[in-house]
Amino acid sequence: MSFPKAILLFMLIVATAIVFRVEASGGEDELLRKIGAKPIKDKKKAPAFSLPDLNGKKVELKQYKGKVVFLNFWATWCGPCKEEMPSMEALYQEFKDKGFVFLTISVDYEGLKPVKEFLQKHRYTFPVLLDPKCDTLDSFEVKGIPTTLIIDKFGRMRARVVSGRDWKHPDVIELLNLLIQEKG
Repeated sequence: MSFPKAILLFMLIVATAIVFRVEASGGEDELLRKIGAKPIKDKKKAPAFSLPDLNGKKVELKQYKGKVVFLNFWATWCGPCKEEMPSMEALYQEFKDKGFVFLTISVDYEGLKPVKEFLQKHRYTFPVLLDPKCDTLDSFEVKGIPTTLIIDKFGRMRARVVSGRDWKHPDVIELLNLLIQEKG
């Protein structure tokens, strides 16, 4: 290959890489828009919390640094929460072994018993934490449920979704894969 052709080929490769990088940088915002999520532009750190799971074991958000976290706030009495749960269970089953953490926080004021009964009745297996005093609602600025936050590998909040969704939608899957593959 002659020198001018080699330079031309190199320039073409660089130009292609730049185009793909520009498209990729807009990809996340576009996916968020498609799923009805609001990007959290300043990507502030997610507040720390320590809550019991269904077995009483304390779970802290900081133990999941390095993984993408799906954090959903819900209650057994919430209609839209109940509607989105089958797709949440399917999403959990698909991603639970892929560098992804699925956490839900029940804000049922009655605590463990109704939550456990509800989960058993519907055969949901995703992880559930209990916050009957609703302390995490204020720290995460949750104004209504269901609300879901997507937290990146670095502990930064990237997106907020208010109200129920079909969590198995292809755009959701694409967004989660994008965040899981993201480098520093």
